[in-house]
Formats: sequence, C-alpha cells, structure tokens
Amino acid sequence: MRRRAAQLSLAIVAVIVGVLLIGQLRSQAPAIELSGLSAQELSDLIGTLRAGNAQLSDALTDVRQQVSEYERLDVAGQSTLTLTGEDVIRFSAFAGLLAVEGQGIVMDIDGQFQPANVNDLIHELRNAGAEAIAIDDVRITASSVPVRGTGAIAIDGVEIGNPFRVTAIGSPDGLTAALERPGGILSLFEHEIDASWAIIQREHVTVPATQRDLTPQVAEPVE
Repeated sequence: MRRRAAQLSLAIVAVIVGVLLIGQLRSQAPAIELSGLSAQELSDLIGTLRAGNAQLSDALTDVRQQVSEYERLDVAGQSTLTLTGEDVIRFSAFAGLLAVEGQGIVMDIDGQFQPANVNDLIHELRNAGAEAIAIDDVRITASSVPVRGTGAIAIDGVEIGNPFRVTAIGSPDGLTAALERPGGILSLFEHEIDASWAIIQREHVTVPATQRDLTPQVAEPVE
C-alpha cells in the first residue's frame, strides 16, 4: 500500500513537470504571431525559451533524484508520503500553479516600456534570485513571453496596463541591488526609455497563481 501511494504521488509530480513542458510548447502556438515580431523580440523569445528549457531540465533532474530517494526509503521500509506531499506543493509553486508569498519587492513603472524591456527586466530579476514574479496580476511562468498586443504589451494573452506593477519574491536587498547596480538594467533603461519607476522593499508580498490553462492535451506521465 505504501509503495502504491508513493507511486501515485510521484505520478502527480511528473504531471506537474509535464504541465511545464506542454505549457512551454503551447506558448509557441500561432497565438504569438512570429511574423509580426521584430528581430529584437524574436531574440528575446529565443532567450526566454532557452531559459525555460534550462528550468525544466533542472526540475526533471530534481524529480529523478527524488525518485531514487523514494526507492531507497521504500526498500528501507520508511514512509515517503509526507515528503512527497511537500514536493508536490514545491513543484506546483515552481510551475506557477499555486499563489506564493514571502519577502520581496514591488516595482511601479510608468512610461514607454517595450516588450523587449519587460523581458530584460524579467531575466534580470530571475538572475538576481527572484523565486516568483508577477506583472500586474499575471504570474510569470517558464513559458511567459511579453509581446506587443493590439494596444499594449501582452503576457500570456493578457494586456498589462501603463503604469504597471512588477512584484517579485526574493531577498529585497539582493533584488534591489541587482536592479540598481551601476551599469545594470535600470541604468540602461535610463538612457533608452522615457519612463520612471520606484522600487519598494516589503517584508510580505503575494504573487498570484497563473490563470493560464497549462493542462496537457496529449502528453501523459509514463508509469
């Protein structure tokens, strides 16, 4: 019974990782008109997909390591159900399927930001250690790509406003220092964009779950 429950929990984890993969593949569907993107936007799209692939690879490595650990514990007769439940929550949060909260920053932006600028900002926050990011109420997942919508920047099919708010969970000092460092992303924006921004450090911020349907349409977990 314990082995069967552990296998079921592992299947749930595999489905979540599969959701990430399928979501990324579906992000390349005709909903994004590639022919309408500039060379810079296409370059940013490729960079985003590569970063998403790296995250998926890391997640799959974690799953394989956990499978080995579960098999070892099962042979030893130890229960893995509690640990597995914690992993399901962790992978769900990683995928963006759950809302998360913690310390971080809020960045209010007003001005002529372009999709490429938003994409650069997302990458900078990720590189600085942001564990979860949202723009307005849109959760940024591995497959989220800012593009030019009908009248504004759109992410996952949702147009964001101007001004807009970026929320990131992570070390407030670390995130702020990375953004404001000399020669950093904000220094570049000051010379390229007619815009203003303000960063507020907070002990508690909330990043919502994604509203995007990431349910796999074809893929199924391998038993």
